[in-house]
Amino acid sequence: MKIVELTRIIPETLWAARFEGNEENEFDRAFDCWNDPEYLDAFFTTHRQDLVKDFYGYCSINQAISITLSEADAFERQLLSVAQGQVLDRRLGDIFKPLDKTERIKIVNEKSKAYGTGAKSWLRIYAVRLHYEFFVISGSAIKLTKTMNEREHLQEELKKQGVLVKFLREMNIETVEDWGYIDFE
Repeated sequence: MKIVELTRIIPETLWAARFEGNEENEFDRAFDCWNDPEYLDAFFTTHRQDLVKDFYGYCSINQAISITLSEADAFERQLLSVAQGQVLDRRLGDIFKPLDKTERIKIVNEKSKAYGTGAKSWLRIYAVRLHYEFFVISGSAIKLTKTMNEREHLQEELKKQGVLVKFLREMNIETVEDWGYIDFE
């Protein structure tokens, strides 16, 4: 697994990794999948056993698709408006939380996650924090289980986040001040 480029979503606040073999960066890829009813039908059909648990109120596949389509749009608008500074009382650091709930917020290459906008959202954006208002997105997922170790697609997101942290360290990028021109060959 290799990062081939980092793409600006919103300059100075939100970037996204693009991994080898993918045509899109991880931000665009997430919202393209979450806005594709065929993708969602296949995903929820594969993971239907996770939908019929008490936490999600025994949700049907069609309900899950409808919820995801609606929430994905709101989630994308929220991230972009906050990243652009259009919401005066919120910053990206208010949306992204440490990946590990037991950790306190640190600034240097912290693995982070953002939850979708719903009360019991299963949408996740995974990123690395370089500053309270600067994040690099490593991936995304629909998380229907308690831990990420319970499903292969979630384990893949953990790996991608680790690859991004390693990449940033190898490029000597630990804070937003280290950010500059990055040569990708």
